[in-house]
Amino acid sequence: MRGRILSRAFSTGSAWRSVSHIGHETGAQRTSNAVFPGRLPELARTHPQIWASLRAQVPSAIASIAGRFHLNSSTLDESERARRFELVKVACTHPSVVQAQAALTNLPLSTEARQQVQDLHEQFAHNAQLSTLGNALLGMIAAEYFHLKYPHLPTRVLKAFVSAFVGPSTLADVGADFGLLSQGVQRWDRTGASMLSPVPRRNERDTRPATPLLSKDIAAESMRAMIAVLFQELGMAATRGFVHSHLLSRRLDLGSLIKFHDPKRVLSATCKKYGKPTPESRMIAETGRKSISPVFVVGVYSGAVKLGEGTGSAIRMAEYRAAEDALRRLYLAERADDSFDLPSATMDDTYTGKTPVPHTLQHAVSDTNVSEFAPQPLGRAEVLFESRG
Repeated sequence: MRGRILSRAFSTGSAWRSVSHIGHETGAQRTSNAVFPGRLPELARTHPQIWASLRAQVPSAIASIAGRFHLNSSTLDESERARRFELVKVACTHPSVVQAQAALTNLPLSTEARQQVQDLHEQFAHNAQLSTLGNALLGMIAAEYFHLKYPHLPTRVLKAFVSAFVGPSTLADVGADFGLLSQGVQRWDRTGASMLSPVPRRNERDTRPATPLLSKDIAAESMRAMIAVLFQELGMAATRGFVHSHLLSRRLDLGSLIKFHDPKRVLSATCKKYGKPTPESRMIAETGRKSISPVFVVGVYSGAVKLGEGTGSAIRMAEYRAAEDALRRLYLAERADDSFDLPSATMDDTYTGKTPVPHTLQHAVSDTNVSEFAPQPLGRAEVLFESRG
């Protein structure tokens, strides 16, 4: 039994000899097969992160992104679908990959190693122009919506609203939800490959980035570029509907974006601006005045109208919070969505896109075409002093 086990153990010797024979190839065979099956190129083994930056996008991943952005409709022909596929690839290619490609030419690589990477000589088309257009579209769509929905917002607060809903952080989160950071989608300089370029001489401009790019910055840029692609392919109505559905509908504590250094003074100036009686603070309720933990409830009134209410462990604290509450009630007074027409709705017939709006975004197209826009009357001068709105 023991000898039978030994014979079985040594019976694979011929197989090992055949494997070793396969592993030893001649020089001609090694030249013809530059990359062995299952073996990464030399660039991938020596500079893996740079190699990952230059790798081509995975077609299935790009197709899934196109489908999530309503660009891969089943009614399109093959040529139109291929054109949109290339647009999505460009939208997911960051300009830093060009710098990484230029910096890679200075690396000491052999000719054989350079031939193994076909993307090293590719002419990249990046998303710089698309992201610029998408950023302008996002700012316009968000600004017109918040300007009409919250008519009393100060200008600085309106800018804060726009930044909160379509700013880099929000775009990065939404882009990640849509899969823009999935494997095989993005092409970008992952480790600051342009830092490998030689140090510039005197009087030469240093174009190297100060810090490597972060994935959230890449997702935000691609999200802006995809908005521009939506505008080009589907038109203004579909783009506006997409932004309203996925960006402007997010829940956010808007009151935290409005802060005042001296709310009582701002409230007095605001009442004077609107011709209302000077605001007065009145005690509504109190408890434990002489105890270790008193509570005061103060309301601020303009004549007989109660503007706001606040609580605190001191009377001045309660007055401060009541004035803040009154100002937030004024600035955050909103109108119903169906009570105003957006200015961009007048462009729905002009910018209709290259193909019809898919059924997944038909809800964005208004049933009544808005040919004329009635602008909202501008208010009086804003109260800006002592305000950090």
